[in-house]
Amino acid sequence: MTRSIPDHGTFKSKYTEIFNRGFRRGANERAAFGLQVSADLKPPLRIPQAGAPLKGMELDAWEKGFEMGFRVGASDAELASVDIPGAHGLISGFSEEILEQFGFFAAEQT
Repeated sequence: MTRSIPDHGTFKSKYTEIFNRGFRRGANERAAFGLQVSADLKPPLRIPQAGAPLKGMELDAWEKGFEMGFRVGASDAELASVDIPGAHGLISGFSEEILEQFGFFAAEQT
């Protein structure tokens, strides 16, 4: 039986979507703890689960997104406090292109 491999564009799009949901959750969790953005922050030992059960690459996207969002992401409140978040150095998520540049899709290319 032949197993179909998902289209690379679809994979990257889905991974990016879940990554950014995790990123937003991580940023909001950090803010809820009263912590400031810092690349040196350590995320909680137990990353909260996504709203729906995830496995494999989807779980990987959620966890990596949460961790990065916890460290460098702007919370919803921080984003709402300015007119142009990027002009204030606030990060709300990442595009497929940025995730690819950071090597998030490297394993997928084997």
